[in-house]
Amino acid sequence: MVDLSPYTTLRVPAKTEKLIEINTLADIKKLPSENVFFLGEGANVLFTKDFPGTVAKINLPGINVLKESADSVVIEVGAGENWHKFVMYTAENSWSGIENLALIPGCVGAAPIQNIGAYGQSVDQTIDSVNYFNLSAQKSYILSNSDCQFKYRNSTFKHELKNQFLITSVTFRLSKSSHSKLDYYSRYESLQTEIAKIAEPPYAVQDVSRAVINIRTQKMPDWHKQGTAGSFFKNPFITKTKLADLQNKIPDIQYYPTTGMDYPKLTDPALATSDYVKIPAGRLLDELGWKGKRVGNVGTFDQHALVIVTYPGATGAEVYEFAEAMRADIKKHFSIDLEYEVVIV
Repeated sequence: MVDLSPYTTLRVPAKTEKLIEINTLADIKKLPSENVFFLGEGANVLFTKDFPGTVAKINLPGINVLKESADSVVIEVGAGENWHKFVMYTAENSWSGIENLALIPGCVGAAPIQNIGAYGQSVDQTIDSVNYFNLSAQKSYILSNSDCQFKYRNSTFKHELKNQFLITSVTFRLSKSSHSKLDYYSRYESLQTEIAKIAEPPYAVQDVSRAVINIRTQKMPDWHKQGTAGSFFKNPFITKTKLADLQNKIPDIQYYPTTGMDYPKLTDPALATSDYVKIPAGRLLDELGWKGKRVGNVGTFDQHALVIVTYPGATGAEVYEFAEAMRADIKKHFSIDLEYEVVIV
């Protein structure tokens, strides 16, 4: 049995019968035909028990510029490349499109599955195509952006292609002129305020990434030092009727469009014409006193109620029990069902 705790950022104990490192495309042929769990950097997964099969650790490398023009650059990136390092590589070259996604833990191959997003950007805005290997067909395929069926924290890889694929590389199309979005704000901070502390307009792509890193460093734990998987739940979508009811309890609750990663003013027509809105799950948990709460070896970060952290001795079962208590509390007080962002195994 192989210990999996060094391979996940939550660092809880779990074992698997076999671990295979995928360093080249040829290594895929070593995989059994079933009962395989694919693991990138383990930044978005909770093992609640041992895994009775094979875990494949994805290390596929490579950053290759496929095409470049005066306006844009097309880059193919290996699924095993570290996401943050790739973001910083693009920022250093002044290529715009993913600079707001700095310091998100994980690997490039996980980005389209989750359709990661933060601070006004989501990765589907820059993905040109995704290369994947179909396990049952034993063939490689390419999916266009539209075929990936991207939605908020969602894609076809979580549905139609679930358990059938291994992403091998992702191709991005980035702009040589800045398309940075600075409209992110919360009741604690805003991107405009943070970037104004460190730079002067016109802001460079590197300035935006630095500002995002500063915000994330202040409100998120360092996963190298403490067990965490970052935000544990998705931000819920609710009806306008439900929003009105919620505003009776939390008058200043923020809400946003359900599409994209926009942060418009509350008077924006996009909000007025929508039947549903997205609300911050962290704010709901704040209201119920979950920020900085600890039960045994599991707790939430003292700067962000949406972020579960582990302490020495924590088990996957403890983390899951703690998370379920959070969900039950939200359901009891607000009649809202929180959905997991983290993959529970």
